[in-house]
Amino acid sequence: MVKAIIDIETTGLNPMEHRIVAIGVRIGDRTIILMDESEYYLLVNFWDTVEKEGIEKIIGFNIDFDWQFLKLRSLYHRLKIKHFRKYQGRVDLRQILNGSGGQYKKGTKLVDYCRFLGIDVPEDDANGSEIPELWKKFEEEGDEEAKRKICEHLKRDLERTWELYKILVDCGLIEE
Repeated sequence: MVKAIIDIETTGLNPMEHRIVAIGVRIGDRTIILMDESEYYLLVNFWDTVEKEGIEKIIGFNIDFDWQFLKLRSLYHRLKIKHFRKYQGRVDLRQILNGSGGQYKKGTKLVDYCRFLGIDVPEDDANGSEIPELWKKFEEEGDEEAKRKICEHLKRDLERTWELYKILVDCGLIEE
């Protein structure tokens, strides 16, 4: 079974008002960063990647947030999600670590768990809340440095999520 860590970057928190600006996919040691000024083509490229790579299991930290955006933004653009039911069995590392209550609890951020478990979190890393402003700089001013920061943040989050996933598997919290 091909498993992939999925993470997205968005311009806000509401998929009915905001858009996806970048999508990251990590399969084993390979990282794929997708970014396009057109959200439509970004999503087409993502679903093509999922199909081409044969991804059967989606894993993420707070993956329900990502999934809701991927689902609703694809619906907005009238894109077909092939094998939709297969991805309903996704693995949410945040839910595993926080328990099934789903309420916001202190220490529910990816970086908090990473620091707790000794996974590297550089101090100069962009914060997810900075992404909308970085995207605006890229989109309106063509700021390539802003684009690079978005991609670097996404890549680092994919790496951290992969490391966290491996720890949870090794410690028996996730069965493969």
